[in-house]
Amino acid sequence: MSKASEKSRGAIGAALRNGLDKRGGGAQLPAQASSDTEVELSPRERLQALEARIEASVGQYQQSLRRLQARHRVEVGQLLDEINESGLWELEGHEKFGHYVKARWGWDRSYGYRLIDLALVHRALAPLGTVVLDTVVESHARELAPVVKVNGDEGARNFVEVLRLESGGKRVTAAVIAARRDQEGLGVTSDQSPIGDQCEDEVVDAELVEDDEETAEKVSQTIRTAADTAEKALRQLTDALALDAAPFHRAETAVDLSRIRTAAVRMQRRADGVPGPAGS
Repeated sequence: MSKASEKSRGAIGAALRNGLDKRGGGAQLPAQASSDTEVELSPRERLQALEARIEASVGQYQQSLRRLQARHRVEVGQLLDEINESGLWELEGHEKFGHYVKARWGWDRSYGYRLIDLALVHRALAPLGTVVLDTVVESHARELAPVVKVNGDEGARNFVEVLRLESGGKRVTAAVIAARRDQEGLGVTSDQSPIGDQCEDEVVDAELVEDDEETAEKVSQTIRTAADTAEKALRQLTDALALDAAPFHRAETAVDLSRIRTAAVRMQRRADGVPGPAGS
């Protein structure tokens, strides 16, 4: 190698070292990078990281929403109980408290009584902490309310603590609570209604109205999935129209468009039939 070539290579090497020095002291392989150096992600890895953050945010939102709904039901139950116990519902000329709930709020009468029972049970179990209270849904409260009313707050707490110990951390269902309650002779037997003023039509309401919170959550998730699917279908149809071209198979497309219109009408009817908040 000539001296000129060596001199040229030396100059290039010096320039390269000088440039690296100005950028922070030489290049590092990923394995050599310090812990505080941001790792550059591939597009796929970045997508997965962003999606993971979205999933975490959705999970936090749903958890916060469930807690907010639970606090709302307990608070409303406490307020309804005060209206019931003080007889304020009579000011509007109603013959029974259940009639007031139906007329004023548009709720099933049994739903109002279940909210009162939920508040009653939450008050009794409050000393056990949020770990216990967060697991008490309306179906549980309906079975525990008779224990509170007949055996007192302490009796209800003892009953729940024993069930928790025996379950070993597993979820206790309303059916298990009712069976164990009757076995121990606490509260009232399962063929008696713990709801409100024991009016026959209100007992029927209680049997007809689904009060399992898990079922309600499943319904919400299913409706949300249907809405997402409908919105996706609408975007696909919009994209097709944006091409501003006639369909290749006109006859088949006519059938498909007819199916879309029929499904849209049926979906609207189904949506109109889904129970919503009072006054909606």
